[in-house]
Amino acid sequence: MNKFLLSALFCLIIYFFMKNDGLIDYYQTNQSYQKLLNQKYQLNQELAQLKKENNLLKNNKRYIEKVAREEYFYIYPDEIIITFD
Repeated sequence: MNKFLLSALFCLIIYFFMKNDGLIDYYQTNQSYQKLLNQKYQLNQELAQLKKENNLLKNNKRYIEKVAREEYFYIYPDEIIITFD
């Protein structure tokens, strides 16, 4: 009788771990969920930064000038750029 209960308990434990919605599947699903939450957080941060930059580009002439000079190397007429390596 004792061996029967032990083997039934063992089978039950294996069943809970191996079935489609068992503990292993739950762990993998939870890991995927956590990765997606992290990705969502990062994308929300990036979206907020892009919205801020978009607003600055629409409304701030100094920021537009800064971006034009730094990223597109725009200069004023008769301006000389000196770089130090």
